[in-house]
Amino acid sequence: MPPAPSRNQNLSPFKKYLWLFLWLGPLLSWAQLPSVKVDGYFLQDSVELGKSLKYVLRSKHAPQAEVVFPDSTFNFAPFELVRKDFYPTRTVKGVSTDSTIYTLRTFNLKPVQALQLTARLFYSGDTLLLQADRDSVVLIQNVTTVSDDLPLKSATPLMPVIEQFNYIYWGMGAVAAAILIGGVWVLFGKSINTRYKLYVLQKDQNQFQSRLQTTRDRFKRLKTLDHLERAIILWKNYLTKLEDTEINSFTTKEITTYYEEDERVSNALRVCDRAIYGNIISDDETEVADSLTQLAEFAAQRYVLIRDNLRNVASTR
Repeated sequence: MPPAPSRNQNLSPFKKYLWLFLWLGPLLSWAQLPSVKVDGYFLQDSVELGKSLKYVLRSKHAPQAEVVFPDSTFNFAPFELVRKDFYPTRTVKGVSTDSTIYTLRTFNLKPVQALQLTARLFYSGDTLLLQADRDSVVLIQNVTTVSDDLPLKSATPLMPVIEQFNYIYWGMGAVAAAILIGGVWVLFGKSINTRYKLYVLQKDQNQFQSRLQTTRDRFKRLKTLDHLERAIILWKNYLTKLEDTEINSFTTKEITTYYEEDERVSNALRVCDRAIYGNIISDDETEVADSLTQLAEFAAQRYVLIRDNLRNVASTR
């Protein structure tokens, strides 16, 4: 009985070449990768603790290749990355050069510290890791020996610090205060303004009545025309401010007309004018004193009228 044919003998020549291509294809693709040279080295041989030092990573490759250097996510131990400065690719005579300078620092106490960076080559959908040569620096030991018994100071005097004005915080506070005050004024400004005017009206009325009463009492006691003139001037000035009209420049007739021929005002002013301009004070000085009382009562009534009008206007807004 003839032997059974093997599995390889059953394969056609086409399938054999196909299997051979599948096995050798990856090897051929890697063989076609462009040559890349990666160099990495420190720019100084030694470094002090915490001081910065420069590390250069450079690669030379064909223009169609793409080389990527480590970024801030790379582990630079025993060093720490401070800054990364990269330079654009330069191509001269068919050779592209990439270079990056890393600024590093170390707080490690090892006498000799080494670093070896890895770049990535991307070509035709493939990725290849390229390691630079390992380079090292020597740590400068500024403190060689440490005494076991270190003297400790129980107290250290504080250094004087010059106070500086914080313009930013004060500026922010001023802006916030301005916004707050502006908001309050928009919401309650009219009410506040009305209350302030009412307060000023009441204060002026109280001061006027007190001063007029004092002047009236002095007139009754001393019976001098000087105190009578002061009382009339005080009354006119108060009404000028209360009515917001130049009443202190009006004549007696103009004042009577302004107040629509009010009998109390016309009679009281007529008695006072006769006493002042005629230089005559009747035997009964109470007539003049009563005239001053009538003028004070009239001013009080005008105050109440203007106060109530101001309140009504504020309530209708």
